[in-house]
Amino acid sequence: MTPFRARVLAEPALQGTGNERGFALLTVLWLITALSAVVGVALATTRLGQRTTLNRIGLTRGRWAAEACLAIVQARWTQHRLGDTATIDLGRGVRCAWRIEDPTARVNVNTAEREVLERVTQNGASIVARRRVRLLADLSEAPELDPALVTVDGPGTVNLSAASRQVLLALPGLSAEAADRLIARREIGRPVGSLDELAGLLSPGAREVLLARYADLARLATFTAPQLKITAQGGIGSEPPRAMITILVVPLPERLAVIRRQMW
Repeated sequence: MTPFRARVLAEPALQGTGNERGFALLTVLWLITALSAVVGVALATTRLGQRTTLNRIGLTRGRWAAEACLAIVQARWTQHRLGDTATIDLGRGVRCAWRIEDPTARVNVNTAEREVLERVTQNGASIVARRRVRLLADLSEAPELDPALVTVDGPGTVNLSAASRQVLLALPGLSAEAADRLIARREIGRPVGSLDELAGLLSPGAREVLLARYADLARLATFTAPQLKITAQGGIGSEPPRAMITILVVPLPERLAVIRRQMW
């Protein structure tokens, strides 16, 4: 065979070998890429699992801390120190704190009459119509309402020893003079204890206004908190997650009787 013919026959064989090597290289590169992606997903899944586990542990410890705070609240009630709500260090970075609210310092939108609602919300008629269908479970269902003035908690009475001036003025029979008198006595530590006592502190005109609606006001008014809302929060340091427990209680001489409990 001549050299020229041998070279012609060898060239296709060399070309075939080069193509095969190219395909093999591409296959290896694709395998490496796929393997890297699989490893990356596996690492991400592992990190997510670790973070989920840590969050679950943190939330569990936070709930334990919140429960501890509620136990401390019960103890401080019997010691007449319920207002001491400083954050408590429970050890190993776990902390808890609580806040206390008097629901009767505001108007209950689920029970208040239209007259009162219109004075604190400006849309009392729509609220009355809405609650004929379903009572509000939370104020987040009605973001137009001011949580400083209204609530969905409490028995529906208003604590004249704790309510703001705007809430007081929404009640039947309470003039501006009566509201100012209630607040002034509260500020000097001598809150008014009854409607009769309040009537005796008023001018003849303001007293006449109160007496004209005495029966209506007596159904709504209280001078102590018949219920309290206590929210305890626990967690590790100041970082999330944070656990929250809210209880609605009736304050009795020897304990706080829980009538509702919610946990987040």
